[in-house]
Amino acid sequence: MRKFSMLAAALICVSRFSFATSACSDASLSHYIGLGAGGCTIGTNTLSDFAALSSITGATPIPAGSILLSPFGSSTDPGLRVTVSVSASAGALLQSLFTYRIAGGFYGHSAIALTGSSQTGDGAVTGIENFCAGGTFGPDGVSGCTTASGSLLTLNGTQNTDSAFFGAAHFLSVTDDLMADGGLAGTASAGTLSNQFSTVPEPSTILLLAVGFLSAGVIRWKLTKRICS
Repeated sequence: MRKFSMLAAALICVSRFSFATSACSDASLSHYIGLGAGGCTIGTNTLSDFAALSSITGATPIPAGSILLSPFGSSTDPGLRVTVSVSASAGALLQSLFTYRIAGGFYGHSAIALTGSSQTGDGAVTGIENFCAGGTFGPDGVSGCTTASGSLLTLNGTQNTDSAFFGAAHFLSVTDDLMADGGLAGTASAGTLSNQFSTVPEPSTILLLAVGFLSAGVIRWKLTKRICS
């Protein structure tokens, strides 16, 4: 009976290991979409439900296989870099638009940075992040959020970083929008849009820490009083 119990426990452990979510790695958006609801991890954070969205009218979508996603950061500050190597000539507008979900922490801050891009004439490269804290977007990936939401904007050469604090949530729905617009008589070459999220202690954790410090203070006071009396 004891051997049977040990074998059953071993099988359970193997099963759990087999279905464990793997760490995120440098791969195309197509690969990440294929991960489905299981997703992948950055520390204790799980990134999942990647999906390509329809481009805006007049824009040519950048193929998911040509979009490179690279994880960075740790459990407390997970991040994802979105890199494309495309150039838009005059009259062309190229767009990478996709959504995903990050969960596993208690998120209260998001920041983006646009790097490695360039433009000439009236061309422009923009990077946008829309986030929905504790909720989800509608099919377009930018509207329909019924909880706290926000939008971060970067424009190469004018504003290359943006960030925002918000009411902490256990998960975020995120939509990234990276565009290279050649304008009427210019060019634009897109580079990398980085997303990074910061976690904060949960209220229950803060309360436990406060109780711990208070208890330690009381114990120290009693010991001091006993020694001095």
